[in-house]
Amino acid sequence: MTEPTHDQDLAGIVQLADAYGLEYDLLLTLPGQVVRGTLIGATAYTTAVADVVQGADPEGTLRGALAQRLRRRADELGAFGATSSLGDVEPGTADTEHTDLPTMPEVRFVHLRDATASSLPDVPLPLWRGRLCEVTGWTLGGFGPTA
Repeated sequence: MTEPTHDQDLAGIVQLADAYGLEYDLLLTLPGQVVRGTLIGATAYTTAVADVVQGADPEGTLRGALAQRLRRRADELGAFGATSSLGDVEPGTADTEHTDLPTMPEVRFVHLRDATASSLPDVPLPLWRGRLCEVTGWTLGGFGPTA
């Protein structure tokens, strides 16, 4: 059995968020629900989860140790953007110096901040993570109030 595929265009946007910290308003259609929020990178997501896990506990506690592990993972996730020359490419130019750009890291998850889900309309979701292969449709951009 092969793993389900995902939308390559959405994966590219998620890769940019992961590598460079770009954020976008995003609406995702998944089986049985719609989720909307602000797309954030894996580094920002993992760092925020570490903060929630640790809470007010000091470093030497079990929660502190788990938070530290998550922060190390966030550092690993952020390493790609720091070493890539993609950010050096000027928009709208044919820059031959940067034609051999590194391959973007593979993504499997999409991360949202301040999300809402149609299946839980009255429950704010400060941090949301979903499998990219489960997304059946998406819209990028600002959203006005719902009718």
